[in-house]
Amino acid sequence: MAPTRSMLAGTKWQRHCQEPESWGGQCDNGRRQSPIDLAQAAAVRGEFAPFFFSNYKLPIKQAKLTNTGHSVQIANRDPAVTIQGGGLGGRFVLDQMHFHWGSEHTIDSARYGLELHLVHHDTRYASLEEAAAARNGVAVLGVLFHVSAQPNMHIDVILDTAADIRNEPGKEALLKGKLAPHYLMPANRSTYYRYEGSLTTPACAESVIWTVFTDSVGVSLEQIEQFKAIHDQNGRELLNNFRSLQPLNARALVYATEWDRQENSFAEVPRLHALLIGLVGLLIATSKCLY
Repeated sequence: MAPTRSMLAGTKWQRHCQEPESWGGQCDNGRRQSPIDLAQAAAVRGEFAPFFFSNYKLPIKQAKLTNTGHSVQIANRDPAVTIQGGGLGGRFVLDQMHFHWGSEHTIDSARYGLELHLVHHDTRYASLEEAAAARNGVAVLGVLFHVSAQPNMHIDVILDTAADIRNEPGKEALLKGKLAPHYLMPANRSTYYRYEGSLTTPACAESVIWTVFTDSVGVSLEQIEQFKAIHDQNGRELLNNFRSLQPLNARALVYATEWDRQENSFAEVPRLHALLIGLVGLLIATSKCLY
């Protein structure tokens, strides 16, 4: 997950090929850091009420894409775009969406080609920055993308805009089309992994309720390559921008389903795209880049 600009003040970003050995502070010393491997064998089963998404099917108003120097990010300024339910314990407003290539989380050690983070803060707090100082003040939805033969038309809206600012970190541009968060998410949002974790960039605040959906969304290999062409603040291509996996430690990892969805024993997480995921694994290093 990407922090706000003020959270990054004084931090030298490096994610071109491998992250620094030490970011300092909670990034090094925290016990609830993210991302993690979402291992079925380590998970317990849980049941939560359904998610309720408000205004997720509406295009983001005056949507702007920013080259942050370590990702591309779309800000949301509409306080009516919210989620609740799903065991979150409150209502959370969408702040921004950004991408990591390859995925930050893995499922049973399998890394996906792309991961979208939809970052929300609890409406009890005035801002994402304020919420990040409180335990469970931030809720992030993680969406994994598998390699597909067909391009994703909604991702194309982002990449068409990113092409204009890919060489200019800090620059923003109006999206060249309409984009609604709903269409970047899997159709099935009733099964997911849940755990308490952190931001994945400095200062790695341990304030995040993580939800990573088990169903993935398609994206073409060519589209993933276009993300890799985005430049960082040093003028280098961002060949990957994911943090290495962190230990689970003593945290609970829950494989969650909606209430009354199924009564059978713990089911295997869907792995419909195993062969394509394996292909991505050859192209993207697990914790270091291949280039």
